[in-house]
Amino acid sequence: MPTRVDAQSMNVTLARLRIAAADGTDCPPTVIPPGGVGTSTRAYCADNAAWEGIAQQLGISMAPPVLTPGRTLGPAGFYVGFEGFITNISGGRGFWQRGTEGDATSSIEGENRFAANALYWQRLQVRKSFPLGFELGTSMAHLFGTSYWSLGLDIKWSILEGFRTGAEGFIPDIAIRGAVQTLLGESEFNLTIPSVELIMSKSIVIASAGTITPYIAGQYVWILADSELVDLTPQTDARSAMVSTSSPDDYNNNDVFSQVRSSRIRGVIGAQGRYGVLTITGAVVFDLNQVDDPTSEEPNRMLPRQWTANFGLGLSF
Repeated sequence: MPTRVDAQSMNVTLARLRIAAADGTDCPPTVIPPGGVGTSTRAYCADNAAWEGIAQQLGISMAPPVLTPGRTLGPAGFYVGFEGFITNISGGRGFWQRGTEGDATSSIEGENRFAANALYWQRLQVRKSFPLGFELGTSMAHLFGTSYWSLGLDIKWSILEGFRTGAEGFIPDIAIRGAVQTLLGESEFNLTIPSVELIMSKSIVIASAGTITPYIAGQYVWILADSELVDLTPQTDARSAMVSTSSPDDYNNNDVFSQVRSSRIRGVIGAQGRYGVLTITGAVVFDLNQVDDPTSEEPNRMLPRQWTANFGLGLSF
C-alpha cells in the first residue's frame, strides 16, 4: 500500500544526527544553569560525520549553475528566465535517511524511508549587461520537496568577446564569473556556496536569424556550512528532565555541529541557442575531484562524484 510522503520530506533535521553516549561516545558534561546543582551528563552528542556528509552533497546541489556563455548580452542587454538544476545525492546512505524529515510517520528515532536520490532546484534568474563587458545577475530559487529557498548573486566580466571575422574569428569569447548562493528558510544551520568560473565559448550564426553557442567552463566551488545550537532531544522538555527521577541526565542535550569547509573543482559542458528574444540553455556539470567520506572508517574512501544537469528557458532583449 503506498505511503503518503510529506511535501517537505527532504528538510534537514539535525536533531536526528545524534550519537548516544551509551554507545561509548565521549560526550563532555554540560553545566546546569543557575538554579541547578553540579553538572549533567550528556545523553547524546552531535554526529558530525553525518552532518558533513549532508552539507557536502546539499552544498554541491546549490552550486551556482553555469547557464551563460562567455559573451555578454550586449552593452544594454537584459535577460529574464526560468532555470532548473538537478544533482545526484546518496539518498540511500544513512546520513540522508536519518538526517531528513521524511514522511508523516517518521519520528525523532526514525528515518526518512523515502530519501530522494537527487535534489532539484528551480529558480527565476535576471541578468543585466553593462558597458566594458560586465554583466550582473540575481536569482531566487526553491528546492523541491523542502521549505528551502536560496538567494543568488553573480558578476561576469567578458575579457574577450565578439570576434567573428578574419584571423580573430578563431578567438573564443572568454569570461570570468564570480557567484554565490545562500540558503534561506533554515534555522538550524547556515549554508553559503561561493564559486568562481572561467568560461570559454564561440557563437555560430544560423541562417542569419539565430545563434548556437557551445561553451566549456571550469568551476571552483566552496562549501561553507555552520551549525547553530541544536537541541538533540526536542521531544523532551528540558525543565521537566531536570527534576525527573527517571532521566535526570537528559537536561540540556544541546550541541553545535562542526564547521564544514570544503571545495570542489567541476567541469562544465553546455550550449545556448538563441532565436530572436527566445533563449534556451543546457549544461552538464561534473566533479573533477572527490572529497573524503566523513562517515566511513575505511581509509581513503571518498564520497561519490556528483553531477548536475542544468537547463534554462528565457527571454533576452
